[in-house]
Amino acid sequence: MRKSCFYLLLAACLLFTPPLKPAPQDSSAVQAFEKFAGIQMASDKLPGLAIGFFKDDFTWMKGFGFADLENRVPVKTESAFRLASITKTFTALAVMQLVEAGKIDLDAEVQTYVPHFPKKRWRVTPRMLLGHLGGISHYRDYEREGHIKEHKDTREALALFQDFPLVAKPGTRYHYSSYGYNLLGAVIEGASEESFGDYIQDHILLPLEMSDTRLDDPSDLIPNRVRGYRLVKGVAKNSEFIDVSSRFAGGGLRSTVADLLKYARGICRGDLLERDTWDLMFSSMATADGRFTGYGMGWHVRPWRGHFQVSHGGSQAETRTYLTIFPSENFAIAAALNLEGANPLVYVTRLAELVLDEDLDSRAYLPDQREQAVYDACDQVFRYGMSFYDRMGEVPIEDAEDLDIAFAVFNRRVRLAPLKRSYVKAKTSIDNGIHPMSRQAFIKVGAFMASTLENTLGTGSLARYHTGGPLEFFSDYIRISGTGRAELKRQRFSSELTALIEKWREIWNEIYSDDLRRLVILPGADADELSRRLKPLFSGASIFPDFSAQIASAATHLTAEEERTIGYALHNLNAELYPLRAGTLSGLAAAHLWRGDPVPAHDLYLQAQRLEPGHRTVSASALKTLATRLGAEGISGMEFALAAITVELHPRDAGLQEWVGDLLLDAGDQEQARLWYLKAFDLDPESESIRKKLDLTRKKDLRNPSES
Repeated sequence: MRKSCFYLLLAACLLFTPPLKPAPQDSSAVQAFEKFAGIQMASDKLPGLAIGFFKDDFTWMKGFGFADLENRVPVKTESAFRLASITKTFTALAVMQLVEAGKIDLDAEVQTYVPHFPKKRWRVTPRMLLGHLGGISHYRDYEREGHIKEHKDTREALALFQDFPLVAKPGTRYHYSSYGYNLLGAVIEGASEESFGDYIQDHILLPLEMSDTRLDDPSDLIPNRVRGYRLVKGVAKNSEFIDVSSRFAGGGLRSTVADLLKYARGICRGDLLERDTWDLMFSSMATADGRFTGYGMGWHVRPWRGHFQVSHGGSQAETRTYLTIFPSENFAIAAALNLEGANPLVYVTRLAELVLDEDLDSRAYLPDQREQAVYDACDQVFRYGMSFYDRMGEVPIEDAEDLDIAFAVFNRRVRLAPLKRSYVKAKTSIDNGIHPMSRQAFIKVGAFMASTLENTLGTGSLARYHTGGPLEFFSDYIRISGTGRAELKRQRFSSELTALIEKWREIWNEIYSDDLRRLVILPGADADELSRRLKPLFSGASIFPDFSAQIASAATHLTAEEERTIGYALHNLNAELYPLRAGTLSGLAAAHLWRGDPVPAHDLYLQAQRLEPGHRTVSASALKTLATRLGAEGISGMEFALAAITVELHPRDAGLQEWVGDLLLDAGDQEQARLWYLKAFDLDPESESIRKKLDLTRKKDLRNPSES
């Protein structure tokens, strides 16, 4: 029996884990994670993993697999991985230290500190750069910019992008940009009169005793340096050599899990910055039209099951990394993997769930789309309101009238009638409820509910809702607000919502047993067994647990020829159970492509986009990544089939048109490639890479035969 098949069988045996009540010190949580990691790593074909956490005074770290496959060097907690974009958190911290020292003005032009950087059409400021709102481009021509072998200094790193036009007026559009953070690295150097590396070393690494963190340099002798890998047709190969000095402040550090946990402890203690400055960094920025971006200053800021948490991942040649911090819980997890394309969040999430004994990924699925929208609104109130109160310990209101308005906004928007009349318009209005454009009404409502519950039920009482979720949160508040307390008279919910919450909670409590709460769907799970377990429970129910993300994850990596039947069965079950989830339809579409059948894939991707236009599984980047994998694995014709689907879904994306041209050029069809480059040029006439490819394929202009 092949090794992969052995792990698939083992996964099926471990589908349902026994009940756990782990304190961090309890070895049962660690043992359960180690068992999970072994199975997940086999499915991911992951050479090595370093991971660790601290909770209060307890710390655990461990290495799994190999840091160097050729020499069979095991991963240790001191193994030094490239951090990739986690570097941005250090850059942001350095900027804010200099702000506190009066050396950087967040709203000054960057040319104040980097005078040689060309002025743009609009002012670019450090504040905007910190939140990826500065309009600075990300990589435009990855063939040129993503495979750099030579060491570059700051001037040379900036020269790669300094002449690019802004992608948008600063403040108007969130556009993730490593180049923007390189520019911040130059700002640090200009303001501090130190090199970026020296500043980070003197002001962050030394104070936190992070002795194994440094700028990555291929010529240096770095203790415990990890080698990176990529999969080519399912087989591990060495990563391409890339010198990351060109990404110095956006992704140039190398570190260990042990050092990352020291870093996280320092942040939990509030070291190196004032509390108000940390709060500013940990507050989501917003676009000019009043929408939160989910990114603060150097950190992703998104609630996790009502917990306040900040995080950052890293993705780069040789490495994938992740760091998440729950400051109020004095809890953090750091993970580093040495396989390109692997997902560290899978490991981080499972470890967090075991340590906290919570189902952090718990979601609910409602077959009625309108009721789903109402439930999702309640979930927003719960997650964002609880998270705000968790961090700040207060309600973000100006006065009693402000709170009255927030409740009125919620009660007016979260109703079935408008969703029946015009679903898209009403759903959009609901989704805007957390944002500044709606004066953060839903956050105010949720934070007030959390405050009321804590004041009524006692200190520490809110912890129960991380397990109980939005239904218990709303149910308890409705009960308290209905007791006749005069101060809550205007802060109540409609009778329609009250009835829905009562109905949903009764069904949920009947279905969502402790056994189901601890369900872990591992790679290679038996679809028939899952079907027998879940379908009878969910049949006819108006609300039930949503395991679609877990099922999709369990099936996604089953792409080897002998595994595809198992993966297809899981994706098919997922679409049966959760037909209104874009992710389940996209997963089944991908499974059809792996089986060489593009026709149903096309229809499923279109359905997924109609359901959730912004869903990550129908994003251009996700589809391009899948197409590349299909091509690398030699799935005949499917790379081009998916390219056609991708362009149909995103017809105004110049990068996609250029990519299709690249595929055709690589296939030897220069004439068709040029047609696609012309389409791309029409959409983005300022792109130098498209212009160069047009020159490369130059014949008579195919749109204008008279032009030579």
